Amino acid sequence: MAMDLFVRWMRTIVVLGFVGGTIALAMGAAPASAGLGLACPSPTSTPFSAWSDYANYAFSPNGGFESGTTGWSVSGAKVAPGNESFYIHASGDKYSLSMPAGASATSPPMCISLLSGKMRFVARGDTGAKVKVQIVYRGLLSSVLGILDGGTMTVGKSWTPSPQVGMLGGVLPLLTSSVSFRFTASGGAASIDDVYLDPMKSS
Repeated sequence: MAMDLFVRWMRTIVVLGFVGGTIALAMGAAPASAGLGLACPSPTSTPFSAWSDYANYAFSPNGGFESGTTGWSVSGAKVAPGNESFYIHASGDKYSLSMPAGASATSPPMCISLLSGKMRFVARGDTGAKVKVQIVYRGLLSSVLGILDGGTMTVGKSWTPSPQVGMLGGVLPLLTSSVSFRFTASGGAASIDDVYLDPMKSS
């Protein structure tokens, strides 16, 4: 009798373990969507194809500043009239973000997959001005898990797409649920516009 109970108990443990493992595998196979409640926009546009970058990108939340600084955290920066000259996001866009030297701006959190690829934006500024990019990895409750130096772009008078800013070779810090981008101007005033992320390492 005791042996029968023990066997049934062991069978239950095995079945529960199998079900749990199956659920875990299914969740792991799902896109990082889920980013703990953050919506993952579909990376279906190729905004930088004119520059021989055919990766599929997703537009960052309010990445064109058409809704002011909604969702962004800014210090010394402000939205100004004048869109980037290529109108990468939409022909009707009218604004960009102006950053005097020393000003900074951090984008809203954005869903990202395990195999994240790169991000790009468009910038211009005074002669000698630079824009430093940092990638902020966030976990639960927007806690900061790590900050990666994405490099510094020297800007000029004309709007120019940034180089591709890679992210840890596609390896994210453990428990990452979202990512933000922090831009800082130095050496002169700079402006940024149309922030995009390739969230699935499409190429």
